[in-house]
Amino acid sequence: MNAVACNSVRAALAISTSEQRSRISYTIGGISFAVSSSSVRLALEPDLHEFATSSNRCDLEMAACWADHLEVPSCTPCFDSGGLWKSYKNDHGLSFYFQTAHLGTAPYKKAEFNRAFTKGRISLLKGYFDPEMPIYPLEYPLDELLMIHRLSLGFGAEVHACGVLTNDGKGRLFVGHSGAGKSTTSRLWLDHAGTRILSDDRIILRRQSGQIHMYGTPWHGDAGLAAQAHGAVDEIFLLEHGSKNEIVPMEKSRAAAELFARTFVPHHSAAGLGNTLRFVEEIACTVPTYLFRFLPNSTAVEAILRGVA
Repeated sequence: MNAVACNSVRAALAISTSEQRSRISYTIGGISFAVSSSSVRLALEPDLHEFATSSNRCDLEMAACWADHLEVPSCTPCFDSGGLWKSYKNDHGLSFYFQTAHLGTAPYKKAEFNRAFTKGRISLLKGYFDPEMPIYPLEYPLDELLMIHRLSLGFGAEVHACGVLTNDGKGRLFVGHSGAGKSTTSRLWLDHAGTRILSDDRIILRRQSGQIHMYGTPWHGDAGLAAQAHGAVDEIFLLEHGSKNEIVPMEKSRAAAELFARTFVPHHSAAGLGNTLRFVEEIACTVPTYLFRFLPNSTAVEAILRGVA
């Protein structure tokens, strides 16, 4: 076994042997995921501990096993990330193959799922892992891929955003691409008493009791903020750095386009894209959305709390 490859995998997983299990499960955004195995030692990553659940039956049930050989299909992938993974359609659903030049030419992992994303199987190539070490088989990017695909079936959407529950009883969503100021915004609100940050980078949006709700995720950004909590979304702000604090109402059509541009979508699936677009349009028609040009200091928080003129 390649020692460098093995050390890379160990470092990436970084899980204590005292936390190994034969079944792991967690819930994010009201959707539960579980992996079971009779041969692979399993463990949750530390960031997932707050999201752990003991449910005997989850929305997506997966089995993990060892593989002696993995080979990428000869057909054209339905999507190539240009990085760690490619996806392929098959008779039963969708498969993901993960590989990196740092570990060799063969895929180090294969993950297969049915069309409804209720069942799956994960195969780990023996030569790239230490079987004595506990493993989190859904390590990035697979865990987010599963969430994105499950949500795209009509359950909601994952967005690039910071979610804040403030002490005035409101839920505010700050949306932005990388570098727009999500982590900065999270830190500013963290200094405001009575505020809870759901995440500083990834938020799940779902429809609940006629309202749009936002859910915290473990996939945090630079601020490292995440919480297993949720609340209704009262206002949405599209972040943009500015020379002063300025809140500008957005037309619903533009709001939908800007939100969709910051939403994670399954590019290979016309149905998934359609479901996600319809949901984003519903959000734009339901929740007031504003362009927020802001200064990276406490005056930005004060501007939001003063309300929209």
